[in-house]
Amino acid sequence: MASRRSKPSSSSVPEDELKDLILKLRALLPTDQTNRNNRTRVSLWKLLEETCNHIKNLQSEVDGLSERLYELMASPNITTAEADILRRVFQQQ
Repeated sequence: MASRRSKPSSSSVPEDELKDLILKLRALLPTDQTNRNNRTRVSLWKLLEETCNHIKNLQSEVDGLSERLYELMASPNITTAEADILRRVFQQQ
């Protein structure tokens, strides 16, 4: 029995909106990846894979910065002025 593609449901994303979302996603990737993607047609799978890798890298950077910040705050060498700056940064969020 041959399989048939079903018609898109009313809840599916229109093609023009999907293309717009893909362009927005590409714009969020670092320029070296974005430039490479614009030169050659890449699959949506590859774009999503690159996006996931980029997010993982960002999460790793955040973890590293958080650890560094924790170490800095726990350091006996931190000055009162530096501690005040860090407190103000935390209060802004």
